[in-house]
Amino acid sequence: MAKKINPTANPGYGWEYSALKNEMLKRIEMRQQLISITLTLAGIFLSFGLTSDMVTLVYPPLAMFLAFGWSQNDFRIRRMARYIRENLESLKIGLNYETIMHEDRLNNSSMETWRFLVISHSGIFLFTQIMAVGIDLLRSGFQFTPLRIGLLIVDAISMILVSWITYKSIYTRKPKEKSWKQNLR
Repeated sequence: MAKKINPTANPGYGWEYSALKNEMLKRIEMRQQLISITLTLAGIFLSFGLTSDMVTLVYPPLAMFLAFGWSQNDFRIRRMARYIRENLESLKIGLNYETIMHEDRLNNSSMETWRFLVISHSGIFLFTQIMAVGIDLLRSGFQFTPLRIGLLIVDAISMILVSWITYKSIYTRKPKEKSWKQNLR
């Protein structure tokens, strides 16, 4: 059984916990802002695409970069939660929220493999990308110019990469690397 540490003897643990939780909150806010930006850009590009030629085909690569930013924040949030769970809460200083949440996810098998948050937000990226391509193809009457073909190829690559990062976000497992404690030794 781990020795219970008195947090008043070393307040650094509480400060580190607080700093990490604050950073997690900021990253969650950034993820939400990226979704808002994505929806705003989609609305702008899709509305202009109804009246202008090939404007909507510029949107899917932009959405891909926003999706990568969203995923980066998601990966970092999970990394911080794992660090808190494995390195701070294991010290028995009276903090255990991340451990409880992790155990809940493990006990609910559908939540363990399908991260609904990732699916909903990735769906926004993918659906708006598909809408952009669809609007352009319907508006052009499926007439293909070399520029349109080039943009469609870039769009297809963008959608594949968003699908890939979605897959990585849903199915990422704990890395097979040394723990933070082992790296400190």
